[in-house]
Amino acid sequence: MSISRTTVWFLNLLCFAVFLCLIALEPSHAEDITICTDLNYWYPYSYVENKVAKGMHIDIAVKALSRLGYQPVFTPLPWKRCLQSIEDGRYNAVVSASYKPDRAQYIHYPPDAGSVKESEWRVMQVEYIVLVSSQNPYEFDGNPTTLPQPIMTPLGYSVADDLKAMGVAVTTAPSIIQIVQALVRTGKGSIVTPPMNAKALMNDPKVNNNVRINKLPFTSKSYFMGFSKKNPSVNLTEMQKIWDEIAVIRKDETYMNQLYQKYSLTTDVKNAQ
Repeated sequence: MSISRTTVWFLNLLCFAVFLCLIALEPSHAEDITICTDLNYWYPYSYVENKVAKGMHIDIAVKALSRLGYQPVFTPLPWKRCLQSIEDGRYNAVVSASYKPDRAQYIHYPPDAGSVKESEWRVMQVEYIVLVSSQNPYEFDGNPTTLPQPIMTPLGYSVADDLKAMGVAVTTAPSIIQIVQALVRTGKGSIVTPPMNAKALMNDPKVNNNVRINKLPFTSKSYFMGFSKKNPSVNLTEMQKIWDEIAVIRKDETYMNQLYQKYSLTTDVKNAQ
């Protein structure tokens, strides 16, 4: 049985149309998403081990992106350089950053990031606490002007700007480890840092014997996966899907319990660099 030229032409056209449909159905996010992270030791949320970005915030972002078919590529950088790279469009996203109006000029945040204390689309909520010398009887009472001087935080952390906005002088250093070492060495001042970060460092007997955690938290902040406005690699609809997936994962109690167990405080901080 012969097939007419018209039929052959029609079949070829049909195959071409199917091919175009398949291309259209291919996910737009097949390419990598480049993400910069904080090189600083911010255990257990974000830190670097053997030149690889690790931590709870990293794991949550990886899980969310992987579920949606994205391939995240992480690069640890000094925090200020990471933010500058996001502003310049050298990376597509950052994990993770708290909301600041000046950052919002170059970072896409979830819709409620600048209006609520605990965002629906946060990666996690992180408390900041106060550390003092074990010889210092000071207890934080909610008034930052009473914090023992010098008040120390890691370089580039938003909590430093919060303190400065309250009229309080702040001393910064490239890493939390350097700051804790200064407090141990001098016995003077105070440190504002996340609690699990502090507790991990206090696995070192020298730190544990010389540093004390105050009971009242200093503040609490939402931290986000933010996208570069200059080079986000995904559109706003896709961003929202990613933020939605992050929220789903964060609300999964079973997974989050596993994550907390994974980053139990038995980790040797000396291996993190």
